[in-house]
Amino acid sequence: MNSQLQKQLLIGGLAGLMLAILIVFFLGGKRDELAGLKVVNQGLQADVAKGYALKANYEKLKAEVVEQEKVIDELIKIMPTDADRGELPYRVKKLADTAGIEQVSFTLMAPVAKDYYTEYPVQFTFRAGYHTLGQFASLISGYEKIINLSEMALKRETKGTLYPVSVTCKVSAFVYNPAPPPPPAGTPAKPAPAPAKKESGD
Repeated sequence: MNSQLQKQLLIGGLAGLMLAILIVFFLGGKRDELAGLKVVNQGLQADVAKGYALKANYEKLKAEVVEQEKVIDELIKIMPTDADRGELPYRVKKLADTAGIEQVSFTLMAPVAKDYYTEYPVQFTFRAGYHTLGQFASLISGYEKIINLSEMALKRETKGTLYPVSVTCKVSAFVYNPAPPPPPAGTPAKPAPAPAKKESGD
C-alpha cells in the first residue's frame, strides 16, 4: 500500500469519525431538547386542566350566587317596611286579642343597626293563660312579616285573678337597609382662565 492510499484511508477514517461525533452530539442535543419540550408540554396540560377546573368552579359559584340572591330577594319582600314597624304595637295588640291575652303596656326601645337591617324592638307586658300564651307565640311566628319574639319572662299571678301569669317579652321588627346609592360622578373641573396679556407701552 503506497503512502498516497494510506493518506486517503486516514483522511476518510478521520472524516467518518468526525461525522459520527457530530451525529451523536447533534442527536444528543435534540434528545435533550425533546425531553425539555415534553416537560413543558406536561406543565401546559396541567395548567389547562387547572383552568378547566377553575372555570367549572366559577360557573358553580356563579349559579349558587344567583340562587342566594333569589332567596335574599324573597326574604326582603317579607321584611317589615318603615311603615310596618311603626304599626308594630298595634299589630301585636291585634294578635294578643286574637289569642285571648291582655296587653298591659308596651315600651319602644332603641333601634339596633346592623349591616343589612335595623332591629326595632318593643317591650310588651301581657297577662295570659299558658295555653293562650302559646297560641300568641304561634301567631307571632306565623305573622306575614318577619318579627321576632324574645326575652320572655313569666311571673305567676296571685290566686283569684283571671290570668294565671304575667308575661314580659320583646317583639322586634327587622327592617332591611338597602345599600346606599353610589355618589354622583364629579363634574370635571373648569380650566383656569388664561392670564391676560399685558399691553406693551410705546
